[in-house]
Amino acid sequence: MQHVDDITNWKVTKSNELVKAGYTLSLNEQRLILFCIAQIDSRKPFSRIKAVTAAAFAAAYTLETRHAYEALEDATERLWNREVKTRFEDGRVEKVRWVSKATYDRGNGRVTVNFSPEILPFLTLLNERFTSYDLRYISHLTSTYAIRVYEYLKQYVKLRSSIRVTLVDFKEMLELSDSYMRFANFKARILVPAVEQINSHTDLRVSWVVIREQRSVVAIEFRFTKASQQEELPLLPVVEDLDESEAA
Repeated sequence: MQHVDDITNWKVTKSNELVKAGYTLSLNEQRLILFCIAQIDSRKPFSRIKAVTAAAFAAAYTLETRHAYEALEDATERLWNREVKTRFEDGRVEKVRWVSKATYDRGNGRVTVNFSPEILPFLTLLNERFTSYDLRYISHLTSTYAIRVYEYLKQYVKLRSSIRVTLVDFKEMLELSDSYMRFANFKARILVPAVEQINSHTDLRVSWVVIREQRSVVAIEFRFTKASQQEELPLLPVVEDLDESEAA
């Protein structure tokens, strides 16, 4: 297990398939999973069992120790039931669990997580099509959707400066297909807070425009750059209305 003092060097690495998969995790669950993933060398096989102490968790996410105890207990309570959904072009949907076992030892301030065998291909022996980032960049994000959007954009940042995703696919990834049916609500509750947190706390600077067909929002185009390159590639302002012909 890595020493918590080295958190500036901790990296989270996932396959791009996992980055784009559909799943729901609370903030505490997300933080616990990412803390465990950061202990993995994604190039090698690894033990499925990872341990997290409340003290290390508190240091990683700048929490008071008592709040770290509460966060770990909350995450452990529900994590076993969480699943990852991968959708295929032929219509198949594959579901796997994140963990096969999660144990909370309050007396010792410790959680032990057993990753499920089915999740291993998304986390280990990765030689291509993966996304890697420093754990410290998401350590101050308090929206689980901000973490998901950050990861989604991070996979493209070395390849391009923008990406367009349909609203249907984006909401499926966030497991929000049946929620926020009015885009105005989705924008106010999910999209705007996520982008604001990413811009305030991570190494990315992000803006976005909506793509409309007639009056309906059909896609979102994200535009992004590394923070250190901001002077070279200025961000574009958010545009509320952009139809398909204007976006081409």
